[in-house]
Amino acid sequence: MIPTNIYQKHLTAIRNTLCAIFLVSSLTGPSEASYSKPRLINVRVSVAKDKDKLVLGVKGHYTIQAVNSDLTLARGRYLKKEVIIPTNSGIKLGDKEFKVYCIRIIPKKDATIFIGKNRFRGIVDIIRTEKLKLMVVNHLDIEKYLYGVLYHETPHYWPMDALKAQAIAARTFALYRIENMRDRDYDVTSDIYSQVYGGKSSERRRTTKAVRATRSKILAYNGKVLPAYYHSICAGHTENAKGVFEIDLLPLRGRSCPYCRGARGMNWKSMFSYKQMEDRLNKYGISAKGINFIAEGKRDRSGRLEEVKIRDSKGVKKIKGYKFRLALGPNMIKSANFRIRITPKGVIFRGKGWGHGVGMCQWGAFGMAKRRFNYRQILDFYYPGAKIKNYNEVIRF
Repeated sequence: MIPTNIYQKHLTAIRNTLCAIFLVSSLTGPSEASYSKPRLINVRVSVAKDKDKLVLGVKGHYTIQAVNSDLTLARGRYLKKEVIIPTNSGIKLGDKEFKVYCIRIIPKKDATIFIGKNRFRGIVDIIRTEKLKLMVVNHLDIEKYLYGVLYHETPHYWPMDALKAQAIAARTFALYRIENMRDRDYDVTSDIYSQVYGGKSSERRRTTKAVRATRSKILAYNGKVLPAYYHSICAGHTENAKGVFEIDLLPLRGRSCPYCRGARGMNWKSMFSYKQMEDRLNKYGISAKGINFIAEGKRDRSGRLEEVKIRDSKGVKKIKGYKFRLALGPNMIKSANFRIRITPKGVIFRGKGWGHGVGMCQWGAFGMAKRRFNYRQILDFYYPGAKIKNYNEVIRF
């Protein structure tokens, strides 16, 4: 995370300006229909950080500005791919050095911005951090953001009602983050720790169709945006959000799910040595030295481990199951629903399910759609008590 005390006031100013522009554009026009258009919401996506260098290109008309002023640094019709590096006094693009900490690339009309091989819609900020690294934040309308999310979160060939359910859940999750990340440098990241986002390069016809068909629809509970978490495979029972995210809401208390049976990737296996576990725990921030034993702790009603017990040189420690999973790696320990077996070669973890388990089970949504449930029924099953609303009825900013 980039220190907010240095950069946040400038990013907040950009965000407020963009939101104002989008809001005005959504309300202009003399006809009654123009006033019924959904308010456009801007989302900030961290698409790269801690980079020593980047490759930037623009296809189409563009302007490059300094973020903290109205100063135009460059403009043109086409920018061939140039290397960007941080310097002691600013940012260097090709053979030009700009003595500013952050540049903003503004595309005109349908111009596309390239960061490496990925294409992006909207505005892109490139920030030089205190550590002389680069961070990239993509500002764009939430609907266009979802175009680049759905393909990564749900296979584009799945039933349309599964895609629609995913579009609403993803839109809701993004809005929840926007509401709760105002004092941070971005709302979401582009990886599994928020929602996977690949920009314009990841757009597909059917996933875009699902986003458009559900435009502005979100999930709300008690008049507020629901934290609409979701995951890949629950393996029979979704998780209570209270034990993972410390959120106690009726729609997120977990329930039995028969619809993800037979899902691809349901069962998994990983192996670690004590030393490997120790290294990963320490890197994550959990102190461990000289681990010589590990055991399963208590389980919750979904079957997931509430805690894992380890013994090291300082004695026995209890680690929350979801934190243990994240520390060892969420693609290695795919869920907190696992068994432990100690062998001479290492510790074997055998588990089922994939993800934190909270909210909608994506493979379960697929199973329901195959059984002819529509997207409203899918969302009602996984988020009981939540209502589908237009975000204009719910948002507070």
